[in-house]
Amino acid sequence: MNQLFSTFRRAPSREEQTYDECHKRLYYTSMRILNNSMEAEEVMHDTLLKYFAREEFGTAKERDAWLTRVCINLSIDRLRKRKSDENLLLSEELKSSMTESDSHEEYTFHGVTVNQIREVIQTLAEGYRIILSLVLFEGYDYEEIAQITGLKEVSVRTQYIRGKARIIEELEKRKSNK
Repeated sequence: MNQLFSTFRRAPSREEQTYDECHKRLYYTSMRILNNSMEAEEVMHDTLLKYFAREEFGTAKERDAWLTRVCINLSIDRLRKRKSDENLLLSEELKSSMTESDSHEEYTFHGVTVNQIREVIQTLAEGYRIILSLVLFEGYDYEEIAQITGLKEVSVRTQYIRGKARIIEELEKRKSNK
């Protein structure tokens, strides 16, 4: 019986393979910017749909870079739309804390875990959260972030430094409360 069903198995399509390889990374990239799981999932799907409408890239690295850039841009666009739409109400339920099954979550440096840093970043103002996420988690430099966000490079650097200081301040506050 198993032999009969095994003859009907097909190889995954290009879309299925790309989805399997990229959907989690795109979701978490968007989640760090939007801080909303439903919107992050929508952005992830929109990013993949844009990709599927395109011709295929030469290498997986080119594909991944393009997908990440589009995901970040769509996330920022959605954030701007959310800001301009005053009637949009965000329930606390949708602002669930981000959980990512990742081996880095176990990593501790001077008693601070990646999860603690993520939690603190989610409490920061939107501008700091975007800049810090793009630098710390996505690996973009100040010039690239300035192009993505439309800010000046000096402003990006300033927000990064101030955001980092607020993270350190909050972590120290939490450490002293224990």
